[in-house]
Amino acid sequence: MTQNMRPPSPSTLSTLFATLTRHPWHLHRTLKSDNPLELNGTLTGTASFTSLTPSTETDKPDTGPSFTFQDRDIQYHEEGEMPTPPGVPGMVGLRFTKKYIWRMSEGGAMSVWFAKVGREVEADYLFHEFVFGGSGEKGENEGENGGGEGYVDAPDPPFVKGETEVLVARGNHLCINDMYRTAYAFRVGGSGEVVSWASRHVVKGPKKNQDIVNLYW
Repeated sequence: MTQNMRPPSPSTLSTLFATLTRHPWHLHRTLKSDNPLELNGTLTGTASFTSLTPSTETDKPDTGPSFTFQDRDIQYHEEGEMPTPPGVPGMVGLRFTKKYIWRMSEGGAMSVWFAKVGREVEADYLFHEFVFGGSGEKGENEGENGGGEGYVDAPDPPFVKGETEVLVARGNHLCINDMYRTAYAFRVGGSGEVVSWASRHVVKGPKKNQDIVNLYW
């Protein structure tokens, strides 16, 4: 495995974005919190991406097929449950579901948006933009107590046989007094297709201290 710390090219990002929709993903989530009122444990489920605005495929001379975007949106949808705790017979596992909008802008920037769910799902407001590259050095990591505008480190995506590289991205979101720091790691094969990926959300605030790790394969 090779970890690529350089920002990927627009064509690499286009391929990464497009291949996320090709099949559903198994999801394994681990939640840790210092607050006993918040959820701790493991969730399992599935996640999928659905295209909301189709890409336009064009043939350009001497360049071959390529994708062009005008704020192309795909919907991320997860659902699953927390297994029944051992020693608690008859207790039904906790169900969960969530939707986001992932967007590739015409200029090639990726971002995640909170979803407004009505008769149709659409982007509501920005969660974070993807900042690709970086090694976590020179103050890029979260720092003591998660202060400042630093980033968190991404978890390793599930292992897949064959030659792969890992693209790392990060993004932050301030929600009133709570800071959400997120990191992604996409494992891509030789063709540029995503074969597994992972994300981590670290949430810190007056009443929050959560660390959430998601693995997808």
